[in-house]
Amino acid sequence: MQFSKIALAVVAACAAAGVTAAPNASRIALSAGSSSIQNNLRLAVESLCKAPNVATSFVKGNFTTVVCADVSLPMEPCPQYQSNCSVARPSALYSSKPNAQFKNFAGLPFAEIRFNSTNGSFGSVQILNGVPFEFLDPSTARTNDPTLGGVVIGGISDIEIDRFPASTIGANTLFANPKIGVAQTFGVAASAALYTKMFDAQKLAGKIPAVCTVNDTALPYCIPNIAKAQMATIMAANEFNQAWVKGLEFLTNDPADNAVELRYVRRVDTSGTQAAAQNYFLGQPCAANQLSIVAEPTTVDRVGGFIANAKIENIRVYAAPGTGEVLAQLNNVDADGVAVGIQAGVYALGVVSGENNQTGQNWRWLRVDGAPIGENAAPGSSRGPQVTNTNTLMDGSYSFYYEATYIGGNTQNENYWDTIRSQLQSMPWLRGLATQATLDSGYNKGGATCMGSSSN
Repeated sequence: MQFSKIALAVVAACAAAGVTAAPNASRIALSAGSSSIQNNLRLAVESLCKAPNVATSFVKGNFTTVVCADVSLPMEPCPQYQSNCSVARPSALYSSKPNAQFKNFAGLPFAEIRFNSTNGSFGSVQILNGVPFEFLDPSTARTNDPTLGGVVIGGISDIEIDRFPASTIGANTLFANPKIGVAQTFGVAASAALYTKMFDAQKLAGKIPAVCTVNDTALPYCIPNIAKAQMATIMAANEFNQAWVKGLEFLTNDPADNAVELRYVRRVDTSGTQAAAQNYFLGQPCAANQLSIVAEPTTVDRVGGFIANAKIENIRVYAAPGTGEVLAQLNNVDADGVAVGIQAGVYALGVVSGENNQTGQNWRWLRVDGAPIGENAAPGSSRGPQVTNTNTLMDGSYSFYYEATYIGGNTQNENYWDTIRSQLQSMPWLRGLATQATLDSGYNKGGATCMGSSSN
């Protein structure tokens, strides 16, 4: 078979692209850790790609890759007739671009940073202890083995690493994890069906003013409340308490809801959000007499694309690797984003970080012990002033928040995180995060999870 000159040129170009595609491995950073701060972290990294260079982000579930180059690296268009094409797709321009045309982020030796938040905050320790993680490759839009190239740089945790249960820490080496200088708010979110049920019940009981409607989510006094003790009872490893016996009725006090299934969407044991919730509601490991947590599901009882346990009494517990899986369950969609079941019948709740906002979602924030997480109206521009879900932290009326830490493992990586910390501190558009300056001038908890905790 003979090839035309054009065909040979194409083959040669493809071969060259295969050699020069992407930045050199030494310029690709690999990080695992918190999913609760991923959006803010992505914005911080993007802003380190200075003009005239352009940052391009590829996001697919728990995977985020940010690339800095001399031009934007657009994704391939959606295939014809494919309607669900909102996730990352391959970038042909990325695949053909030589190393020299990728530009380092300001203050860093990297032109590409890949994040994996599947295991949550404790992933920052696991990756430094040699646990393999997959990352999103812009040339394929698929995850691949990190041994294909890259520099491991650690990650971010929602709380101090030694505040995870001993069973989670195991034999892992715990590197130093200083504060990164921002505090993350957390809140209890409910599916639309559960929110409506609780609103109607509390309005009938006179706990919510008669003038309120279920859509008045921007008015704190119109938002249904969950007591800290109620959340602790749902989370506790005591299958014979009233939450587990009554199911939905435990939160509505309506006998008609007795034994109706309530879903607790629990993050996995390595999740910083889960560790934060266990500290705040159950006192783990700070309280002298801490409560134990209901176990992460291990049986494979798949409901709507998620792993859940067989129903215990009248509560079903879900195992959610990342924040996205919690929100998908609360939104009543499966792991692929497809609507499932009957919207009116999904009574679910879970803990998520304050960088999330309910606008355009099916889920809604609940008040916790009478205090709202923050402004429940639509958030401001991602590039504009942002206090959504931090204003009640800053006025001292909301206490469910902790200061994030970073884990580097060596001097070079510590320098990387110093750059990220400085950038986070300088950004005016953070969502659900308060900076160190705000904490120092207002209402911090002394800087440590077990100091100033109302669980103590």
